[in-house]
Amino acid sequence: MPRMRWFKLAGLALVAAACSHGRAESVRPVDAPVRLHVTNNHALPVEISITGSGTTRRLGTVHPGMVADFTVPLGFVGGSPVEFRSSSAAGDSFRSGQFLLPPGSIVDFEIAARMFSSTATLRP
Repeated sequence: MPRMRWFKLAGLALVAAACSHGRAESVRPVDAPVRLHVTNNHALPVEISITGSGTTRRLGTVHPGMVADFTVPLGFVGGSPVEFRSSSAAGDSFRSGQFLLPPGSIVDFEIAARMFSSTATLRP
């Protein structure tokens, strides 16, 4: 009888350890930065900005054929929906549509040669 109880306890400990390990990998810290990865395939430099809760903030410029990474300000993370925008000196612009940004996420923003064909996706 004591041997059976020992096996049950050992089995329960193994299951608990396996479950807690899987959960720890999927949890992101609340203050983990959100990154925006921009690829510019447009012929001109583009200005990248973010809008949310009535506030717009310029993130930076990405030159033609270049890739840039930006960190999203914490005020735009985890609360209300945000939208990314690209615009060029020629007047072309693109709005990404709305995203809810959980801490630690990454958004890929690809500026197409014809800006209206651009895409923005939140990595899973």
